[in-house]
Amino acid sequence: MYKKIISLFICFFVLHTFFANTPSLNPNPKKITIYWDSSLSMKDKDLSKEIEFLDNYFNNVKDVVIEFISFSNTIGIDKSFQVSNSDWSSLKDVILGISYDGLAFFENTDRVNGSDINFLFTDGFEVLDKLELRKEIPTYIVNTSKNANHNLLKEKSFDTKGNYIDLTEMSINESLGLLDLESGTIVLNKQSNSPGNKIDRGEETGHIITGEVSGVIYSADGVLSGAVIMVKGGSIGTTTSDSGEFSLKSKLGDILEITYLGMQTKELIVEKLSGNDILMLHKNNDLDEVVIVGTGAVEEAEEKVYTANGKVDSKKLGYTVTTIGEDEFSEAPVTVTDATRGKLLTTTQGQNDDISQAIFRGVNSVLMNQYPLIVIDGSPMERNSSVAGTSTNKMTDYINPDNVASITILRGLAATNRYGSEGNRGVILITTKNAVPGEESKKPYNRALVRDNDYNENLTAINTSIKEKYIDDLKKHTGVKDQYNFYLDQRNKYISDFQYFANVSDYFSQLGYRELSSKILTNILENNSNEIETLLFVAYKAEEKRNFILAERIYKRIIELKPKEAQGYRDLALIYEKTGNYNKALNIYLNIQNNKFNDVNFSGLRKNINNEMRRLILKHKNDLILTGVSNEYFSHVNYDARIVFDYNNRDAEFEFQFVNPQKKFFTWSHTKEMNASRIYDEKNQGFNSEEFLLISAEKGEWLINIESNIKNNKTPVVVKYTVFKNYGKANETQQSKVLLLNNIKGKHTLGKIRI
Repeated sequence: MYKKIISLFICFFVLHTFFANTPSLNPNPKKITIYWDSSLSMKDKDLSKEIEFLDNYFNNVKDVVIEFISFSNTIGIDKSFQVSNSDWSSLKDVILGISYDGLAFFENTDRVNGSDINFLFTDGFEVLDKLELRKEIPTYIVNTSKNANHNLLKEKSFDTKGNYIDLTEMSINESLGLLDLESGTIVLNKQSNSPGNKIDRGEETGHIITGEVSGVIYSADGVLSGAVIMVKGGSIGTTTSDSGEFSLKSKLGDILEITYLGMQTKELIVEKLSGNDILMLHKNNDLDEVVIVGTGAVEEAEEKVYTANGKVDSKKLGYTVTTIGEDEFSEAPVTVTDATRGKLLTTTQGQNDDISQAIFRGVNSVLMNQYPLIVIDGSPMERNSSVAGTSTNKMTDYINPDNVASITILRGLAATNRYGSEGNRGVILITTKNAVPGEESKKPYNRALVRDNDYNENLTAINTSIKEKYIDDLKKHTGVKDQYNFYLDQRNKYISDFQYFANVSDYFSQLGYRELSSKILTNILENNSNEIETLLFVAYKAEEKRNFILAERIYKRIIELKPKEAQGYRDLALIYEKTGNYNKALNIYLNIQNNKFNDVNFSGLRKNINNEMRRLILKHKNDLILTGVSNEYFSHVNYDARIVFDYNNRDAEFEFQFVNPQKKFFTWSHTKEMNASRIYDEKNQGFNSEEFLLISAEKGEWLINIESNIKNNKTPVVVKYTVFKNYGKANETQQSKVLLLNNIKGKHTLGKIRI
């Protein structure tokens, strides 16, 4: 008897708590908040059906205060209206005058408003943020778009004890029935029988479909064994088998809660009994939850390497070099080739097994000379030739390996910086013990041995002015309001043209309307929300317009899509600095240094990241928590200039040419023919950035030219070009350009730097 009393008391307590915490769907609310999605994707919805719905609703709810909020990137309208005796004409006029443009930021629906119920008119199209609703107020989501995110809208409305009103599938009468306009009692399951709204969640057992719900739980690593699945709000649960499968008693409309160690907890509504394949995400995909542990970064020993510019600290280079010293030579070498055998990332070909015939990996053209340039103590030797029919066969067996101090391999810019096109297949620098340690060779530099790098071109500067008829048509209208209204009609002709929205965005930015410019820019993402190249293009343009918050959102989205690629973390750290989140930026850098991002290879960006972390600390050390930071990051570096190129497409082919004041040039190629190994590394590691450092550079004016070979790309191909002077110092300056390569043909001057 005592046990029965206890059981009855527990049941009473549970039921009392449940009903006490369940919001009442008040048929006579005093205040309602209406959130109105005015983004571009809502342009083609059935507005007349939504007006009809509201007409009928206010026929039943005759007197109420309405807080009306329209939003896309930002809040467009935030205004209160009094509906008296069903007259909502003032609000209707405002709704009929709304323009649909930009991207929906659902954070604009997250406010404490004191309303009895909320309405949200949206298609649920998520791009740069997630739709999250406050659960303390019932929210009814209304949709008239066929292409809406129906499952999401059902889930989010049910979470608030509201409902999903899909006017593409149900009648107005059916939709009003979901609002309990007559009885005023608690409604748990009053649903339409229409095809688009069959989920039943209530006590009305006559319409509830019960049975066994089954499926498979998996992650990016495969199926998950031992994942826990519970029916939310109840005691029914199970775990997955070794094959990730589960089955438990449930009904349509129940909410399943799935948990697994190391994964983000997931909730979903049961919409079908079988075939539920459920993807779980790793918790470490959320950068904001990363915690730094351990004693800090390991301080790297200073490493001096020989380059075309002499002996330099390896950390200060803008490129990767390979150096081996005499203590690493093979035992008892007879020749230099013997000394380096198995130590260099090369292959050899030809009749003679000689280092002068080494071929660096990734070089695959058979039409050009593949062999590197040999430089001994600063003096270039006559280059061997791999081209059929040539007679040059210059061996290195005359060099005594016992007299060699070190051998350094240079590639890319490192090879062409001083040796021009002669070094375009790499340079092997041999430093002998006769050279003075720690200094450049005293032997005279014979410029006659450096051929084919005299610059005698007269290029035109890149013209970034907008020359499009649609811009000329915009200019025919007077005032920004008339121009914007004209754009709203004009855009229908160019709705899938990313260049159109970019150019119109630039036009309004030049007029000083930055918020409007950013709204127009984000329209590019409406049709390309998961395309990395497009996301990067919009991020670069947002930075150019100094809309760093938008850029930050995009870089976070890229990491969600590509959590194993290095570039996204580096880009997010940089944008955190620009938004003033200095410690968030430092945390990312420290996580990179301490290998906290699992399975992400940062080797291709290591030099960039070291430089950028040092700059962050030097410029903002008073605002940073510097626990665990190595002392090396507190010392200034002396660069004449630091030049950084970021690009959004790893398959894009282009070439940068640097011309010094003496009219000698060197090049860096991003082409499959000239730099295939680099492009392979970019794709394999997930990075698309390169830095170039001018150290003790020749004084005068340097030219930077670019040659583009982009053909008929339907997506944007863009380069962001940034030049720093006095890098990391109080008087630092930087200039940046965003260059769309799609319409640029041939070779042009990108910019000039005066040293």
